[in-house]
Amino acid sequence: MNAEQVLDVAMTAYWHSDPTDVSVNAICQMAGISKPSLYREFGSEDGLSRATLDRYAEQVLSEIFAILHGGMGLRETLHALIGFASDDPLMETGCLFYKMRAGKHRLGSQTRARVEEIDAAAQAAYAAFLQAARDAGDWPDGLSVEAGARYLGEQIALAITQRAAGENKTQIRELLTLALSVFAKL
Repeated sequence: MNAEQVLDVAMTAYWHSDPTDVSVNAICQMAGISKPSLYREFGSEDGLSRATLDRYAEQVLSEIFAILHGGMGLRETLHALIGFASDDPLMETGCLFYKMRAGKHRLGSQTRARVEEIDAAAQAAYAAFLQAARDAGDWPDGLSVEAGARYLGEQIALAITQRAAGENKTQIRELLTLALSVFAKL
């Protein structure tokens, strides 16, 4: 069994559906492996979904973190986030992380814990980005960095969720630009 191939199959299956609607049997069938092989490698269905989320974080979520840590400045970073959420082909079917976050109460304990870790890391990255903007004089002191970080993350999540629902990309871009204009005139 090729564990990397199984993770690719699971990631695609979870990403294109509701992760809790995809059975281990379906993943085994798509990957051409036996259930005992999967359990030997990942320990459980929860172990598989956690490993799949880790792979997704490495391959996809890392792009958002790269944008936030890119040092491009407030407006340029916001434009890059808008482009990622509204135009990036990877987000055409939504975001596996946001899907798992929305349904985390239905996930196993390992995967749920990983969702919470990634969510905390994302909030910290958004907060660090906004604090850097404040330090550079691009964002006012009177606004809470923590509230701004939460707002920014939720607006990105909403835009990506709208993409998954098949809404018009131009309208998503326009709405997200309007929503993020609270940070800077875009």
